[in-house]
Amino acid sequence: MRVLLIHQNFPGQFRHLAPALVAAGHEVVAIGCRHDQPALAGLRYCRIAADADRELRQAGIERRTLAQLAQGRRVAEQLRRLAGEGWRPDVVAGHPFWGDLLFLDDVFPGVPLLALMELDLARLPPPLGQAPGAGPALMQWTTLQAAHRMAAGLSATAFQRQSFPPWLRPRIATIHEGIDLQRCAPQPAAPLPLPGGVCLQSAQPLISYVSRHLEPLRGFDTLLRALPEVLARHAGVQVVIVGDEAAGYGPAAPGGGSWKRQLLAELGDRLDPRRVHFTGLLPYQQLLQVFQLSWAHVYLTEPYVLSWSLLEAMACGALVVGSSTAPVQEVIEHGRQGLLVPMHDPAALAATLLEVLKRQTTLGALRLAARRRVVERFDRRRGVARQMALLADLAAGRDPFAAAGSCQGAA
Repeated sequence: MRVLLIHQNFPGQFRHLAPALVAAGHEVVAIGCRHDQPALAGLRYCRIAADADRELRQAGIERRTLAQLAQGRRVAEQLRRLAGEGWRPDVVAGHPFWGDLLFLDDVFPGVPLLALMELDLARLPPPLGQAPGAGPALMQWTTLQAAHRMAAGLSATAFQRQSFPPWLRPRIATIHEGIDLQRCAPQPAAPLPLPGGVCLQSAQPLISYVSRHLEPLRGFDTLLRALPEVLARHAGVQVVIVGDEAAGYGPAAPGGGSWKRQLLAELGDRLDPRRVHFTGLLPYQQLLQVFQLSWAHVYLTEPYVLSWSLLEAMACGALVVGSSTAPVQEVIEHGRQGLLVPMHDPAALAATLLEVLKRQTTLGALRLAARRRVVERFDRRRGVARQMALLADLAAGRDPFAAAGSCQGAA
């Protein structure tokens, strides 16, 4: 097959699919905006010199809409170059949110499209502190355009698929891109030095938290407000917080600045900087070490896209204390693969973390069950095989949702 992958943050959700397609002998072209994309032998990468994600974060519906149109036109330029060389894909897989797929038919009409239907923001409850309105729905107009154009859609989890309206769900397959279970595995972790001179050891009580952006949508505020009680009642525990201060997916901090600065100002000297370590973003191998060293890993989220970090932490055998929200409950049953607490209850989170620290030696079954859950449901080899079968169906003109299709019986 000739496969065209389009994602402004390529590889994004194609991080396992792209190399698997190349290894299987398919001709793969990718279009994206990242300048740090590592070369993959056998894959042609066409880079767009723009920051579509930053442009879409502009204030004002009009400016965001224009940003999506601009991204669509930039992708169309790349498509025309490919067409000018005589190259035409058999199938296209792409993420529509930033506008990348808007002009696909202008260049490659009729080519089957697999659209990443990541989440319907318009049908979710607004994040805490954010008023409902037309904004999320209008940001989704590019996704709606793709929904009308696509041969099939793809969502990573049942929660994400269910966020879309009922008329659309029968054309969306639920296939998670998966986790590398060989790399993400329980290991005797080596000591991990952190900026500032602290070195984490395997026998040291450690609470971890990981989020690309430190923001309330991912429970950052709940965590920080829980920590003073934990630090006061457990003298030896260290806390590692991984993530950056940049604007995230939810509302901005009031008054400007970052949520981290605002919360640190609120809590003052109740957080001991010698025991609470903000690392920024870490290299991937160091991130896995954090999971392997962790006594309790905190993962909190509003109803939103499920983070890879949760599954990676579970695959590494971390004991997860998560939020009792739909995305997490799809993966973790309270008391079986981890422990769940209310999203906005710092006292409940603190009490649960203290209990985990106290009972560390008796909670091994939860760690094993967490790893087993990821092995059963989120093995990248199984996910990639299903994605490739779906693409093959589309490229051949077969209906993947028909009786003999690759998505027959898909959730």
